[in-house]
Amino acid sequence: MNVIEVEHKDLIGRKVKVGDFVAFPQHKTLYIGRIVKLNAKMLRLQHIRQCRWLADEVNKYSKDCVLLPSRDMDFYLLRVASK
Repeated sequence: MNVIEVEHKDLIGRKVKVGDFVAFPQHKTLYIGRIVKLNAKMLRLQHIRQCRWLADEVNKYSKDCVLLPSRDMDFYLLRVASK
């Protein structure tokens, strides 16, 4: 069985990989999520902040996402966790 390497790029053209944090639109709102899986055409994203009306994971095209710097995400996660 042949395994094909899938490569996706965000809106700006930067390569994204599993574990990266991205900002993505959903229901007229901007959300932050972590890439869980790279599918052939789409990214599988997991929401950072869980809400009861949102699905745990969503599929989005990579061109609809923007890669977020890991340093900024570290500070964001610390701030959210302290609430």
